[in-house]
Amino acid sequence: MASGTKSRNSDPTDPNERAVAPETQSAAVPDRGMDALVSKLPDEKKIELVHVLEKSQIKTTFSGPLPPPDDFRKYNEVLPGTADRIVAMAEREQTIRADGQAGAIANDRRKINVSASTGLAMIAVAGLATWLDNWPIAALGLGGTVVALVRHVTDFVRDMMERWYRRRERDASRN
Repeated sequence: MASGTKSRNSDPTDPNERAVAPETQSAAVPDRGMDALVSKLPDEKKIELVHVLEKSQIKTTFSGPLPPPDDFRKYNEVLPGTADRIVAMAEREQTIRADGQAGAIANDRRKINVSASTGLAMIAVAGLATWLDNWPIAALGLGGTVVALVRHVTDFVRDMMERWYRRRERDASRN
């Protein structure tokens, strides 16, 4: 979902940053207290304070398809119906990702079926050639079967090692 971070920045280089009025930044301090503090400052410090507040910005970032609720509400205030359009866009993106994953799973199933069929065909050819006393063909069939088995075993071992390394890295990052 969305996660927000706020930081002060005096360099307006990021297009996602937006200027905030000084009264918005000092919302935590009551107006009377702020007025009392500002009135005690010398004139040159008041001018310096105004310049600093004009340059101050709040940077808000978030990740995910949906903005934070306050921004979401503001989008709808500026252009009615925008919130619905943003939600529809996020739903379309989720559907596209799900379809892509379903396609990848179907492709993996096809690969597994073709591999299994090829392996069984090689075993059948080797068995038939052995039964017919045609040893060169039997050797080819058995050799193909062994190559397929070695490939599957190495893929299995590689996958297990990758899982082990990922688990190890994950556990190390938690500590």
